[in-house]
Amino acid sequence: MLALLWMRGEFRTRFINTSNEELTIQALKESYKESLKEQTDVWQKKYRDGELMIEKVMEFTNDISLQKKHIEEKHNYILQEATKQEENEKIKAEMTERIQRIRDELHHKREVALAIRKANKDRLKELQKSATLFKERLGLEIRKLRGEKLQFVFRCIDPKDLNQPYSCIISLNEQGDYEVTGCDPPLESITEFQEKVRETRNFSALLANLRKSFTALDSQVK
Repeated sequence: MLALLWMRGEFRTRFINTSNEELTIQALKESYKESLKEQTDVWQKKYRDGELMIEKVMEFTNDISLQKKHIEEKHNYILQEATKQEENEKIKAEMTERIQRIRDELHHKREVALAIRKANKDRLKELQKSATLFKERLGLEIRKLRGEKLQFVFRCIDPKDLNQPYSCIISLNEQGDYEVTGCDPPLESITEFQEKVRETRNFSALLANLRKSFTALDSQVK
């Protein structure tokens, strides 16, 4: 009987201890699950925060890249504009220099033209004076034509008709050289006379040679 009671007490004690252990294990399991859930939530939150941080870093990096690209484009634009400005300044300086050079050339040409015109007028006056002497002595008539040209009409060449006219047109070109044209009747030696008067500037000798040539031509015809 005592043995039976002892066995019952032992079984009860073991049963109680087993139940307590199972309860302890279950509590540990629940505690582990709760801790695991808490850790999982924490790590999920950290993961989400990490993803957000990565997204912000990427956005910041993209913004920096865009700003850098914009700065480079702005820098290139400024360089291009500066280059254009330098080229425009260079072109402007070259154009100003060229215009000034053209002005100087035109001014020089104008002065030369005025000097030649004055010299031509002075020579025409000398021609008129010389012609007056020839007219008085040799029957030479001078007619002023358009374009500052003079026509010299020789008379007293044909003994049978002293009023018979023999004429030539004498003028000065832009270089101030004599030109002899429009001889009536034509003379073969006119080019030679023109070159000689350009060389010697002896206008009286030119008129004398023209008269001699007309006289010789008149003798040949008769």
